[in-house]
Amino acid sequence: MKDYIAEFQQKIIDIDSDCQNINIVNAGVMNHGKSSLLNALLGNVVFPENDIRTTVQIQSENWFDNVYLVDTPGLSAEQEDDLVAADAYRRANMILFVHTVAVGELHENELNAINKIKKIFDNDKFFCDHLCLVYTNKDAISEEDLTQIVSKSLSDIKTNCGIEGFTTFTVSNTAYRDAVEENDSMLITYSGIEAVSNYIKSKIPKLNEENNYFRGIRIDNEKKNILDEMYQEKDKIHATVDRKTEEIKQRQKNYLYKLESAVSEYKTAQSKIHNEESQLQNLRNQLNSIRR
Repeated sequence: MKDYIAEFQQKIIDIDSDCQNINIVNAGVMNHGKSSLLNALLGNVVFPENDIRTTVQIQSENWFDNVYLVDTPGLSAEQEDDLVAADAYRRANMILFVHTVAVGELHENELNAINKIKKIFDNDKFFCDHLCLVYTNKDAISEEDLTQIVSKSLSDIKTNCGIEGFTTFTVSNTAYRDAVEENDSMLITYSGIEAVSNYIKSKIPKLNEENNYFRGIRIDNEKKNILDEMYQEKDKIHATVDRKTEEIKQRQKNYLYKLESAVSEYKTAQSKIHNEESQLQNLRNQLNSIRR
């Protein structure tokens, strides 16, 4: 049987280790600019940006001090990717949910993902305080279309996820790179990357203070997960015991039936033998009479 206590103790050790750092974790569909956003913040291409499924595991890179940028697999690319990403969300101090406006407003799978992620944070207000919705590729559409997409997406999130009041940004990763290359301060401002960077950095002192809160939530979640697993294991053992007990009872019934049948056959045989012995004795008596 698994050693649940040892596993839980190891989880606490891992959580304590994680809580020494600040994890800024991205989320979103594959090819929506998640990795590019983190690379723009880093000022260097560290995370793969190919148009194919390249991020299949959690990848982390130190940004500054104890702050790490965490790249996750794209939502719904593969089922195992969602499981890997979910593990990163549980370790997150802040979520950057990335959506490209090139495909319009948020899709159903993205709204479902936001609902799943917010459950990890336990409290909707706390989640909203630690969520940034980042719209990428702002330069791919007109300002009017951008405003309409942002407005519709926020409305859909409020309707489907029941949350509002979180921070939003519109950015262009490509514009930022061009701006840095050309040293164009106006284009840098337009790209929105500095705004995202400055916002995150302004939150770091508070996030450091909150790490104990996250520690408590994560330990409670791990405790719940392990208890659920233990209850499931207990139910399986109970089911196995019940099944085995029923099998033993049935075998006992079968053995008892066979024993009762054997006893009945034995008594019948004894009765026959007794009758035959009586007949034999009678014949002997008759034989002796004849002889006399």
